[in-house]
Amino acid sequence: MLALDFHDILSFTFTYRESEQQCSSVTTRIAGKMGFLKRNRKVADSKGHDSQIEEEKKEDAPKASIVQLFRYTTTFDKMLLLIGSIVAMGTGIGLPMMSIIMGNISQNFMNITGNTTTIQQFEHDVIQNCLKYVYLGCGVFTAATIQAMCFLTVCENLVNQLRRQFFKSILRQDITWFDKNNSGTLATKLFDNLERVKEGTGDKLGLMIQFVAQFFGGFIVAFTYDWKLTLIMMSLAPFMIICGAFIAKLMATAATREAKKYAVAGGIAEEVLTSIRTVIAFNGQPYECERYDKALEDGKSTGIKKSLYIGIGLGITFMIMFSSYCLAFWVGTDFVFKNQMQGGTVMTVFFSVMMGSMALGQAGPQFAVLGTAMGAAGSLYQIIDREPEIDSYSTEGVRPSNLKGKITVSNLKFTYPTRPDVPVLKGISFEANPGETVALVGSSGCGKSTIIQLLLRYYNPESGKISIDGVEIDKINIEFLRNYVGVVSQEPMLFNTTIEQNIRYGREKVTDAEITAALRKANAYNFVQSFPDGIYTNVGDRGTQMSGGQKQRIAIARALVRDPKILLLDEATSALDAESEHIVQQALENASKGRTTIVVAHRLSTIRNADKIIAMKNGEVVEIGTHDELIARKGLYHELVNAQVFADVDDKRGEDAVRRRTMSGSRSRSPSIGSPEHHKLKSQMSTEITPAANAQNDPVKAEKDLERLKKELEEEGAAKANLFKILAHARPEWPFIAFAVLSSVVQGCVFPAFSLFFSQIINVFSKQPGDPTLKTDGHFWALMFLVLGGVQATTMIIQCFFFGMSAERLTMRLRARIFKNVMRMDASYFDMPRHSAGKITTRLATDAPNVKSALDYRFGSVFSSVVSVCSGIGIAMYFGWQMALLNIRTVQALTLEHRLHTQFCQHLDGPHKTSRRKAIIQGVSYGFASSIFYFLYASCFRFGLWLIIRGTLPPMNVLRVLFAISFTAGSMGFASSYFPEYIKATFAAGIIFHMLEEEPRIDGMTNNGKKPKITGAVKLNKVYFKYPERPDVPILQGLDVDVKPGETLALVGPSGCGKSTVISLLERLYDALDGSVEIDGNDLREVNPTHLRAHIALVSQEPILFDRSIRDNILYGLPPGSVSDAAVHEVAQRANIHKFIMELPDGYNTRAGEKGTQLSGGQKQRIAIARALIRNPKILLLDEATSALDTESEKVVQEALDKASEGRTCIVVAHRLSTVVNANCIMVVKGGKVVEKGTHNELMHAKGAYWALTQKQTTAKE
Repeated sequence: MLALDFHDILSFTFTYRESEQQCSSVTTRIAGKMGFLKRNRKVADSKGHDSQIEEEKKEDAPKASIVQLFRYTTTFDKMLLLIGSIVAMGTGIGLPMMSIIMGNISQNFMNITGNTTTIQQFEHDVIQNCLKYVYLGCGVFTAATIQAMCFLTVCENLVNQLRRQFFKSILRQDITWFDKNNSGTLATKLFDNLERVKEGTGDKLGLMIQFVAQFFGGFIVAFTYDWKLTLIMMSLAPFMIICGAFIAKLMATAATREAKKYAVAGGIAEEVLTSIRTVIAFNGQPYECERYDKALEDGKSTGIKKSLYIGIGLGITFMIMFSSYCLAFWVGTDFVFKNQMQGGTVMTVFFSVMMGSMALGQAGPQFAVLGTAMGAAGSLYQIIDREPEIDSYSTEGVRPSNLKGKITVSNLKFTYPTRPDVPVLKGISFEANPGETVALVGSSGCGKSTIIQLLLRYYNPESGKISIDGVEIDKINIEFLRNYVGVVSQEPMLFNTTIEQNIRYGREKVTDAEITAALRKANAYNFVQSFPDGIYTNVGDRGTQMSGGQKQRIAIARALVRDPKILLLDEATSALDAESEHIVQQALENASKGRTTIVVAHRLSTIRNADKIIAMKNGEVVEIGTHDELIARKGLYHELVNAQVFADVDDKRGEDAVRRRTMSGSRSRSPSIGSPEHHKLKSQMSTEITPAANAQNDPVKAEKDLERLKKELEEEGAAKANLFKILAHARPEWPFIAFAVLSSVVQGCVFPAFSLFFSQIINVFSKQPGDPTLKTDGHFWALMFLVLGGVQATTMIIQCFFFGMSAERLTMRLRARIFKNVMRMDASYFDMPRHSAGKITTRLATDAPNVKSALDYRFGSVFSSVVSVCSGIGIAMYFGWQMALLNIRTVQALTLEHRLHTQFCQHLDGPHKTSRRKAIIQGVSYGFASSIFYFLYASCFRFGLWLIIRGTLPPMNVLRVLFAISFTAGSMGFASSYFPEYIKATFAAGIIFHMLEEEPRIDGMTNNGKKPKITGAVKLNKVYFKYPERPDVPILQGLDVDVKPGETLALVGPSGCGKSTVISLLERLYDALDGSVEIDGNDLREVNPTHLRAHIALVSQEPILFDRSIRDNILYGLPPGSVSDAAVHEVAQRANIHKFIMELPDGYNTRAGEKGTQLSGGQKQRIAIARALIRNPKILLLDEATSALDTESEKVVQEALDKASEGRTCIVVAHRLSTVVNANCIMVVKGGKVVEKGTHNELMHAKGAYWALTQKQTTAKE
């Protein structure tokens, strides 16, 4: 019995650590969803957004009270809490009652050994005590079963409701709140706090009540039997309490620090993996590996310290425990010697005080867990209870019965809450009559898209008002308002599902025929039908399986199925090629008939037919009129048009309008948030996320994790690892592991020795009072307990520290090696669904730590348990083999809890749906495990009595056998907890080792390959290519390209024809299936990839920036200190971004935010251009490089790019043909082949495919 209490301390500590590890796992899918919400609620047009994303700076949330903690419980739940609390107290007093029985039966054995009773009386007394064991066991089984069932059911219901309320609150918050909260931190906070609430309201709350009852029960029994000995023993109780609190505080502090350190590493991994193509293109892999390693090093150091703290805390605890044994038996010996007390009373007081003290020590951490849960609940409730200024769930507001769509904007002024010192709108006023099309034009950052945000009530204006049909929009029900607005944004955000489902997000009950019609109107039907799965084709994470134009057309179809009264087009055709744009523009013009349409445009060709054009500058309306009126006025609009007139056959040249920046995944002005599809997404996201979150926090999380690991192991085609393979990877830690194993072996001898010493004490107490040997022998054996305490404490510290250090070092090394190996991979690796950023992040954050479970402190427990059990069995066999064989069943019985837990996990289908069944099964499991040893003691003492009566064994040998088995069997029960973790570790290790063994098709970090001098001659010979994940869709079909050094080649053609694929092949993100790609006559497959990319700079359609300073973004991928600030400023000036940067409070030290969300699209693109120019590349790749710039900036930047291309090869992918008129050669690509090539003039005179494209992009000039 006593041994079980020792191991209860260990079990609690290790359980605490396991649950703490769960807090550091970031469920990537949730973070991705949260990130989507935030990015899509960001306003890109704010020239003055914060330089850094900050969380809300509030005071710490107040703790929830115990009553508030259970605010989402029902009346039924409250009744279960009451019943569970009562029976938990019943479970708790079981051990103090057992102390009485143990004292009585010990006295019976002392009496028969000292010949102070008859054999008949001895038999009668022992049988009565055995029956009491049985009765007590039945009571504890019933109470413990009901206890677990009640608290698990209440906890499951509470957390499920809390999760739903949290998500509902998150989704109802206004944009201001999202501007101030980091999405990754928000998701981490959700999981962390839910885990802590679950910890504090589930079985641990029941344990706390149980331990409190055990504490009071133990001391009541002790004081009742002898108050003097009780007070003497209580002298060490405060030290036990302090030690328990010490352990809890140290572990909580260290766990928090460790979680924060690893959260930084997780953030780095998530950022890098979601921007992997940019990282590869700029040779950022070594830098990112170094950054990730540094973050891991910080986490490892904290983890090692935590292991040391645990070892010291446990060592001190055991030392105090064994010291109390020494004190109890020393003083007890004196009392028995003086005949002031019976030996049985000493045993009863001893057991009772220890039960009480141990319970208080165990209750301390439970109180800490409850306090943490209250604090976590307070943090969650602070968000749940937050009333947003703009509540998307509000039912208030008018719902006009016949909305016509007249929009009136009056003296509108606005600044973003995150930058209150930078005004964005300065008194804007205009009207849009029903059915009119109103276009907003102007430079980037002038406030055009801000008006869109205000129309959707993402923000409230500082002053002025917006009215629809004469009703101010802040008086209109917000959901009603957004239901009548259709939006097509500059950056189409698609979800990782089918094309059909993405369109259904526009309107839930849309028919298949309506979907088809919308696709036809959006000029998307043909390309969708060309896919093998048609509209059921999955678009990939954020639409990555689609080209920019394809994504945009699907987004347009999504808007069209809604048939809205008001249509907002924010660069809706920006990602389309000229051929598609003309058709889609006509479709949008048709769709806008009969409804009010607000168009935000850089490309002025798209708004020529608008009823009203509003030219804006610096947040003010400069002029309003039709296209013809404004041209005649020769004002701002005239200047913009002049910069966009396309060259005709007489070689009149100009600059085209600025258009979209596709697939950035960061500027994200998608106004679909808050619209009907958004509300539908709310429910879907809750449905998708809740099971994942349940699995993360469920008591059966281990089993769920195991199922996930099994599935992913199969997906990876990997084999389960074993302990020897894991140890092979831990070779550097072998000396530490060997020392820890030796310590564990020594520790394993402690409890067998304890059983012998304890038996000797009882034997001593059987002597007659006044016998001199009673005192001397009693004092000697009492001191031996102190010696055992010293051995136990020392070995515990060594074991925890060295196993912990070995596990942390191994985990860090595996994480670093996985990350480095992933960084070596080519783009095709990341195209695979099983290698998504989310799954790889999970490998790093969860699976690698799972491996350390095979080598941490639990590994040592196996050695100590084996030694302990073997020694105990040996002692038992020596003193009485007959009884030893019966008692060996104890070893098995004490592990039944874990076996039953495994069985009940296998019956769980869903985290919440089967919660009642789950609670019943685990309740029975807990009840059986809590009561089994009562029945075992009854049967063992009864069998021992039979052996004594037959004369087979002397009474003391029966006790020696019983104590030898029972005091050591608990260790096997604890060791069995290692094996479920070990199994999980083998699966995780199998996946990780497989990832480490994977070889890239194109190694991005190798030193192998030629490193020739690169001058810039580019040649593609009959290149064929298909993307590995879509082998049935040919992209390039015999493409030939030949560019001489210093020449500029332009690739034009319809969206999806393979233009950007050429860029990917030149960057060697992929290799051609057939044919060759050469630079300076060298096949790229023979050239070192790092060397190649060092001479190539890319400005892509997607300006991916990192959450670091603008200076660091410009210098990304270059060796530290290799470029001066003056050079940085120079390229920024050439990219027309220097002035803007210098106006920011922190200048070049301003952080760009998550994926550059603190900057507008044009600002991000110009920084990306500066990043390319700083490298002074031999080959410049421009994939729609000026697509996000306003006309004022574009002209300057285009001139800079023209100058930058001098003396170097420049390959331009363009939809906007004005940017390529000066190219040495223009190739028209269609269907993966070159259908026409020549200079601009040559192709214009030929009046072929190129000429046809130009005609669709010509804007009339007065």
